[in-house]
Amino acid sequence: MKNLKMFTLLFALFIGLSAFADTEKVSIKTSAQCEECKARIEEGLLKMNGVKKVMLNVETKTLEVKFDNSVVSLAEIKKEIAGLGYWADDVMPHKEAYDALPACCKPVKSCCASKTSCSKDGEKKECSKDAVKTEEGTSTPSKTCTGHSH
Repeated sequence: MKNLKMFTLLFALFIGLSAFADTEKVSIKTSAQCEECKARIEEGLLKMNGVKKVMLNVETKTLEVKFDNSVVSLAEIKKEIAGLGYWADDVMPHKEAYDALPACCKPVKSCCASKTSCSKDGEKKECSKDAVKTEEGTSTPSKTCTGHSH
C-alpha cells in the first residue's frame, strides 16, 4: 500500500511538471499607446490556442506573454499582434489593421523636437512615420504631419 501511495505521488508530480515543460514566457516590444491598445492586444492574444497569460505595460510598451510553445510559436504570436495593427518587436503591423486603428492608437513622433520643423514656414507640427506591411509583404514608409498648438 505504501508503494501505491508513492507511485501515485510520483505520477502526479510528473504530470504537474510536464504541464510546465513547454511553457515559455517572453517580452515583446509593441507600438501600443493607450488602454484601448492594451485591451485590444490582450483580448486578441488570449483567443489564441496555447496563450496562457498576457500583460501589457502601456508605459513601457512591453508585452509579457506566457504560452505553451508546443501549441503556438513566438512567431505566430508576433504575427497575431501585427494582424491587430501593432508592431511586435521587429514585425511590422499589417497595413489594413493599422489603418483601422483609432487615431489615439497610432504612434506619433514629433518633428518639433528637432531644430527644423515639418513645414517650410516654421509652423510646428507632429509627424508620424509609419512603416506598415502591405499586401505584397513590403514596408511602405509614409510620413504624415498634422498641425497642433503648443
